[in-house]
Amino acid sequence: MSHKQLLRGALLLTAAGIFGKILSAGYRVPLQNLTGDEGFYIYQQVYPFITIAWILSIYGYPAAISKLVIEQEGGKRSTVTFYLPIFMFIFILNGLFFSILYFGADQLAHWMGDRHLTGPIQFTSVLFLLISFTSFLRGSFQSTGDMRPTAISQTVEQLFRVGFILWFTYVLLQQGKDLYEVGSAAAISSSIGALAAILTLIFSGIMLYRLKEMNVTTKMVAIKKVVKVLFETSLVVGLNFMLLILLQIADVFTMIHGLQQNGLSLLEAKMEKGVFDRGQPLVQLGVVFGSSLSLALVPAISNSKVNEQNKLETKAVKRALKLTAIFSAAATVGLMVLMPSVNLLLYKTESGTLTLQVFSLMILLVSLTLTLSTFLQGLGFMKRQALLFGIAVLIKWLFNQLLIPSIGILGGALASVFSVIFLVLAFGFLLKKYTRVCFGDILPWKSLLLGLIIMAFIVFISQQAYSYWLDIQERFDLMLATIITCGLGALAFFGVLLVTNTFSRSELRQFPYGDRLVRMTVRRRKYWRK
Repeated sequence: MSHKQLLRGALLLTAAGIFGKILSAGYRVPLQNLTGDEGFYIYQQVYPFITIAWILSIYGYPAAISKLVIEQEGGKRSTVTFYLPIFMFIFILNGLFFSILYFGADQLAHWMGDRHLTGPIQFTSVLFLLISFTSFLRGSFQSTGDMRPTAISQTVEQLFRVGFILWFTYVLLQQGKDLYEVGSAAAISSSIGALAAILTLIFSGIMLYRLKEMNVTTKMVAIKKVVKVLFETSLVVGLNFMLLILLQIADVFTMIHGLQQNGLSLLEAKMEKGVFDRGQPLVQLGVVFGSSLSLALVPAISNSKVNEQNKLETKAVKRALKLTAIFSAAATVGLMVLMPSVNLLLYKTESGTLTLQVFSLMILLVSLTLTLSTFLQGLGFMKRQALLFGIAVLIKWLFNQLLIPSIGILGGALASVFSVIFLVLAFGFLLKKYTRVCFGDILPWKSLLLGLIIMAFIVFISQQAYSYWLDIQERFDLMLATIITCGLGALAFFGVLLVTNTFSRSELRQFPYGDRLVRMTVRRRKYWRK
């Protein structure tokens, strides 16, 4: 796959990912307004299982399938001897997940402290059977370098899922149904979205490809290789993008108990956890670019290994880390300063603002983790990554047990930050040990700090000005003020980076209107020399 194809695929998946994350973040606002804090809590208890299935179908399994196809010698693959064994193994693996959730739902609900969650968990289990089809089709398309079916089906799936969640919620509440039935309807909506994605992928295959053009060979794929690649690649890549969800699972099983130890009643603990969960969609939106880019990089990394390019380019590593750190740091600082307004805008109250500000640090940390992990995959450190992910979840679990009973949901936010800091340091150590990357000279620290300080100052002053001069009573007015403030902060930050020559010409050309930015920078340098 050429560099141009890689970049085009990354941009396409980024666009689909941004759209999906906006939907994922946006629909939770009316969902909370419709169901209240208790309903939002119920949904968030089953949401991690739904998201694990969805991420495996988008990132995990397709990445493994594309790697198997690319590494297959001769480039010829038979439907019966190559694709069918891969599909059957995925279906069996997902069947195991289905069985654990469906037959173990009552026990899981007991561990969560709420027996009424049994039904929603069982409805969620069906989704794992459906993603066998979506992930298999997406992986087959991705192996050719064609990201269009993946991006289109991802968008269709999210539209159907979000649409039916909101529709079912409104209708069921109008009929006076129980909130736990609404949670079950959310799981059913996810299955409907998966069915829509399957139909979309089949239609894409008919429209974009001709069956007669497929290569056929009688060469049998090695079952051992299928098992190895599917476990190592799909689970590690899936863990990569499920990091926030895995940490959220730790919250699902520990936070309610910890908050009750902190002196809260069960109802108060549910309300507090609902406040804590406000930060999840915001952080997910902040790291969408890194996740989509990492997905598109997997086939290219496989190609490099097939072509015996055993060493990753140090320049590429530095550039990826530099861009990730710069823009994720800007998103983190900007959200922390804006959090009082964002919290009030989206959720009508400023409850838990300090906790959400601390949790916003996850944008920077998770983005760096995703980028580092992508390059470590190119070096073949699959098992080590899986082990480190497991340790990070254990750290989160232990700090939850230690901090939440003492300082409440703020302890949950700190536990998340501590666990991902561990991952960033561990992944950075591995990458530096086996490459020649020097992290000290990657970032222009002075320019970055100057840009962040100026951006934070402008955002803060803008917020104070709006509060002093304008009588903002409606959420729409607050939304306009927040959008304008975000725009001013972003322009200030990017302007400082341009003025201080933070980006090279080749880096500037990667941005929209990159050639124009390069010409503008050159003219500015000539002007100051006169």
